[in-house]
Amino acid sequence: ETSTILRHATRHSLVLVDELGRGTATYDGTAIACAVVSELSRNIRCRTLFSTHYHSLVEEFSTDDNVRLGHMACMVENENEHGKETITFLYKFVKGACPKSYGFNAAGLAGIPDEVTSVAIKKARQFEESVERVKLFRTLLSKSTTLTEDVMTLQQNLTCQ
Repeated sequence: ETSTILRHATRHSLVLVDELGRGTATYDGTAIACAVVSELSRNIRCRTLFSTHYHSLVEEFSTDDNVRLGHMACMVENENEHGKETITFLYKFVKGACPKSYGFNAAGLAGIPDEVTSVAIKKARQFEESVERVKLFRTLLSKSTTLTEDVMTLQQNLTCQ
């Protein structure tokens, strides 16, 4: 279907894409989804409703003038750090990226045992912390590179005088 969309969609098309790239390796799926959103947004420029669980994809297009982020609103009750909140989906589409994932709630609804979900919650925290450390490292590295370049430029300017 994606191939057909990319070959035949025009600026006047309405395209609906749900979870493109799921079922592939994480990076492959994210890269495919990213390339397709880019093509639809920047080249074809058609109206598109593209649903995804790829948080990095949401970040990638959050500043794209052709993309508007939205999510399905929900009401969260009994929210706590153990993932035992009660979710009521409101069937209302609202602006902005979804503030968090509700996968552990879905796991409970699917009957996955609490002890398995508890292990998953701990593992998710480890994953999130790891991603945050990588983001922090990249930020520090980019600032360090900029600072190093500034110092080198300053040294060159002082040497030339």
